[in-house]
Amino acid sequence: MADKIIYAKGERISLRPLESSDLDGDYLAWINDPEVTRYTEVGIFPTTKQDLDDFYQATKSSRNQLILAIIESKTDRHIGNLKLGPIHWVHRRATFGILIGDKSMWGKGIGEEATRLAVEYAFNRLNLNRVDLGVIADHEAAVRCYERVGFKVEGRFRQDLFAEGEFKDRLWMGLLRSEYRAVGA
Repeated sequence: MADKIIYAKGERISLRPLESSDLDGDYLAWINDPEVTRYTEVGIFPTTKQDLDDFYQATKSSRNQLILAIIESKTDRHIGNLKLGPIHWVHRRATFGILIGDKSMWGKGIGEEATRLAVEYAFNRLNLNRVDLGVIADHEAAVRCYERVGFKVEGRFRQDLFAEGEFKDRLWMGLLRSEYRAVGA
């Protein structure tokens, strides 16, 4: 990975810009796998290679959307993506989203490590003051992960999302730069 730009490096993963070559890997299969997209707002409609290419082209030049590939350090394998965006530069805030597409990496703390790296990047490099996110309320593992990083539940949107054949509540969670430093993560 010597010739690749690394935005953040953790113990087991690194974050780098999403590249067009990533679209040729497993990414398309992840987006079309109902198990992978179970707790996301993508995957409702089938995604084609052209859809993915269009998404990539729209986001790669955006100053308000940062899409990063999550790379397993040992194997240099693309295992998921995360986003900070939209980024509101005047108010210095962004919304966070993550997808660990490689199911073999689930339940290993990769999501928490990636979330920490993204938050540190948002606060320390992008000079943001706030990162927030929405999560399906009954996705307990994700809620615990975000809480361990320092996010706090700020609200509940009742029956805001339709998933698995029913309406579900969405929790809105936020983390301020001052709180993250206080946590000392």
